Amino acid sequence: MRLRIEYYDQNESFAAQLPRWGVVSGTYSDANGVGPWFLVNLDEPLQYQLKVGEPFQFRALQVDAFLIRSRWQGKEVSDPDGTSVFILLVEAGCHPTNSVIDPEAYVHVAWGNAVPQSAG
Repeated sequence: MRLRIEYYDQNESFAAQLPRWGVVSGTYSDANGVGPWFLVNLDEPLQYQLKVGEPFQFRALQVDAFLIRSRWQGKEVSDPDGTSVFILLVEAGCHPTNSVIDPEAYVHVAWGNAVPQSAG
């Protein structure tokens, strides 16, 4: 499934990084059975400055994928009209290796809107 991820809310400084396009390459649940979470490999990676301390301490992230999950009960990421999603940043080299993930291990950067794209 190919998706366009657009900005929705919760982090205006991240809005300039979107929209992004990518392909779903995996499906996951978390330890509490919440899911599904989808790993979206981005067509174009991004760099993001993550604030990690005070004052002015940052860490540069090389992000090549998002983990997303629908925010709305009864709405699927595959909904042709799109759906609101949680966006977690996945650093290059840090993709999940098991079918169960810990969402707390990833940076929840914003809420987005995921819209399926036709294959043409």
